[in-house]
Amino acid sequence: MSLGAYAQISDGFYRLKCKQSGRYLTIHNDYVNKESAKRTGDVDLQSLETFSSFDVIVDDPGSIIYMKKTATGWAIEGQGFTTQGKLDLQLTQVGDAFRVWATVTSDGMTFTKYLRDYEQEPGYSYITTNPDLSSNWEWYFLPVDDDNYMGLYGDVQVGTSYYTTLYATFPVQLGSNMKAFAVNTLTTSACTLEDIGDVVPAKTPVVIQCAGAEASANKVTPLTSTDKTVSTNRLSGEIFCYPVLTPSGKERRDNPAWNALDYDPKIMRVLGEADGKLCFVTSSVLKYVPANIAFLYVTEDAASIIPTDGSTGIKSVKNQPTTTAKGRYTLQGVQIPDNVEPQKGSIYIENGKLVLQK
Repeated sequence: MSLGAYAQISDGFYRLKCKQSGRYLTIHNDYVNKESAKRTGDVDLQSLETFSSFDVIVDDPGSIIYMKKTATGWAIEGQGFTTQGKLDLQLTQVGDAFRVWATVTSDGMTFTKYLRDYEQEPGYSYITTNPDLSSNWEWYFLPVDDDNYMGLYGDVQVGTSYYTTLYATFPVQLGSNMKAFAVNTLTTSACTLEDIGDVVPAKTPVVIQCAGAEASANKVTPLTSTDKTVSTNRLSGEIFCYPVLTPSGKERRDNPAWNALDYDPKIMRVLGEADGKLCFVTSSVLKYVPANIAFLYVTEDAASIIPTDGSTGIKSVKNQPTTTAKGRYTLQGVQIPDNVEPQKGSIYIENGKLVLQK
């Protein structure tokens, strides 16, 4: 999936993969420490992370990068992040990959910074810029296509059907046998869905009826624009979920990189299943609102289970962890199997407490 010639890079959607580390670039925050960025050495950008597994990033809008040619270089646009009008990036071809760099002037000093991936913490790392070290600084530009696709996991099963939600800052075209829905009415005990078809406008949180459970069955195509609009939609979404923890797992809410919305079970509902129906339910495992999902804000007197077909009276949620559930969960509420070791540097929930994997 690598590109073999500089001329093959044109305006379009790509994923960036480090040639040496094999990890994919994702945008997970919009914070950059400007004072730190002025240093001529190693800089942790914090807004960028990398992951080795395609299965981890396949459904992440933050892994989709739009490359746009400018008069003096390239601009990168992604989920809640852009260098357009701020910084001209340069590409230097090295074999079948590219070095990404920019010349920066600050406090009377001019120096060049290169986009690099850390060698430490295999499978999970921050991105760093460093003009002095030569490793992990060559990148494949992989065009988004039928092989390097963006696909969604059908993580809520209702009967034989699968559903998920999505919130992306770019429009998408859904694949075959997929539909998108907005929530057009909402009461304290029920809501209804409106079929908006197979094109989702930018910054429009939606429920998606999937073609299957696996991401390969639910491919979506990023679009540069669409004329489509949705007039009424009660759904909300967050671009980022970036809590900052100390090595001991203590929250650092005073850190300027903190960018996470607390999940409040009194006024928030997430997609789930109850009594064989698609519903919005109260989560017992979420600490923060996950990035890129759709959820409902409700009033404090709202029911804990809100069916999407307008009906009321459902009392129990199936296959949902209880408030005393034991085990490990991602920030998205997905249970981590006992035989899977969380990636180093990742944050997860264990027995109701936040844990930073060391």
